[in-house]
Amino acid sequence: MTVRIGVLGCGSIARSAHLPSLLRMADARVVALADRDSSSLSAARAMVRDAKAVRDFADVVAMPDVDAVVIALPPALHAEAAIAALRHGKHVYVEKPLATSLADAARVVAEARRAMVTSMVGFNYRFHPVVQDARRRITAGAIGTPVGVRSVFATAARTIAPWKQRRESGGGVLLDLAVHHVDLVHFLLDTDVADVWADVQSVRTEHDTAFVHMRLTRGGAATSMFSLSAVEEDRIEVYGTSGKVTIDRYGSLRVEVTRPAARGAVGLAIRRLAGELVQFPAAVRKRRSPMHDPSFPAALQAFVRAARDRAAAGPSLVDGARALAVIEAAESSVRSGRVVPVPVLDGAPDAAHRPRIDRAGD
Repeated sequence: MTVRIGVLGCGSIARSAHLPSLLRMADARVVALADRDSSSLSAARAMVRDAKAVRDFADVVAMPDVDAVVIALPPALHAEAAIAALRHGKHVYVEKPLATSLADAARVVAEARRAMVTSMVGFNYRFHPVVQDARRRITAGAIGTPVGVRSVFATAARTIAPWKQRRESGGGVLLDLAVHHVDLVHFLLDTDVADVWADVQSVRTEHDTAFVHMRLTRGGAATSMFSLSAVEEDRIEVYGTSGKVTIDRYGSLRVEVTRPAARGAVGLAIRRLAGELVQFPAAVRKRRSPMHDPSFPAALQAFVRAARDRAAAGPSLVDGARALAVIEAAESSVRSGRVVPVPVLDGAPDAAHRPRIDRAGD
């Protein structure tokens, strides 16, 4: 069976990551495109010449020959588009963030439960081979009991779309970058965030730099810096009682495991160099094309296969809501200057052990 897909939003990320990934899949066919911007729509139409091209995403979700949609619109439209697609019985892949408010995210989750179709949020980095390997090692006890996380996710300053410059339209570093690392903390450590303290600065655009400290429900904490005005870096270090795992998505294609003692530093350096040389061709391709990231096609392929089989897919929409709950708590902390507890939507892993807060009806 071929899954017929409508792509909602044809901006740069859709044209550089989503469409190329989908066009390479034997079990997927892009049959419709939607974007209000005529130049973006035309550029996408040139990539998929036999697809129907319209300006309103509502026209695509109503098409009977569309089985599923990939939502790559500005975040302020994510919830509206997802709910419309779900009400038409379409399978839904929605890019992060799931919505721009936790209340809207909860509405999307509730609609998906009623629709009984395949739904997935675009936390594609979960599918990166290095992240998958790190999770396996942590789960297997390679670093003992995790005690803390330190992370940085930053980009160099560049011209960005107007909607990315304002929080109300889904911009700002917390929704753009921080939400990814929040999800990876959930994924790598199988934990929720109990409370958050955050500080946000506006260096070049509104809320483009943030410092976030998260206390975890199963012990330990995570401290992170996020910026749209610094250098290109995406690094996560998970510390445990018997070692450390490092994920450096831009700097290395391998998981690095560091033991507590400093002995064997020369041997470690040699092994690291040998491993990187083996991966050198892939590293060159990645540097030449930042969107040449294996997690994009892997995530979309997982969605297409689940939609084809009418099966559950992950990361789930609840995972999207969980991450957004942390972002909202961080924003509340910025306003108040205090540590703010994080609510957990029904269905989150630690929900049974914490007060239930369901905002679907807000």
